[in-house]
Amino acid sequence: MSGTITDRVLAMAGIVQACRCVQQIARHGMTDAEALTASINSLFVTEAETTEAVYGGREKLLPGLRLAEKLFDNKQDAESVEVMRYCLMVIQLERSLMKKPAMLAQVGDGIDNARSQAEHFSTTHSNVLANLAGLYTDTLSELNPRIMVNGDQVHIGNSENVNRIRSLLLAAVRSAVLWRQKGGTRLQLIFTRKRYLNEIKRIIGELG
Repeated sequence: MSGTITDRVLAMAGIVQACRCVQQIARHGMTDAEALTASINSLFVTEAETTEAVYGGREKLLPGLRLAEKLFDNKQDAESVEVMRYCLMVIQLERSLMKKPAMLAQVGDGIDNARSQAEHFSTTHSNVLANLAGLYTDTLSELNPRIMVNGDQVHIGNSENVNRIRSLLLAAVRSAVLWRQKGGTRLQLIFTRKRYLNEIKRIIGELG
């Protein structure tokens, strides 16, 4: 499945946004509700006609786009460097998952089960997030690299926060799968950073 630079930028923003939500929950016990919802919702959208439709519109990715702009423009601070580390690990984790077809099928079945549950509650209901978190624990957490999330023990010791973090990591991997499907490669992150940055700035400018 080929894609454009716009497709790859939006999928990358999806990875960045989910990882940023992970960081905020781990550090502060909370995150932007709309950003979290867009990330979790993306898990349940598999027949979208466009990349932006996976997230409910490109405007839902604005937090991820803004942080991606900093990352690609080398304007990182300590917090954004940590998010970048999570993103790179997610991209590696997606590669590991693709080499395990049985586990990939298990993830797909688990998301289908959670989708049915979400129809009775909501995509971000605690029961749904607990289900998604359990799926992550049973599958992706067994692969390398194992993503170790740093944060305040008060927050990362809270079971509901743990469920949100694991669900968001699952969503980040989903965006990494999409990024790869749209032609994304790790080499692009080294050699075509400027092209990514220009497209990020263009999209943010259009969104106002």
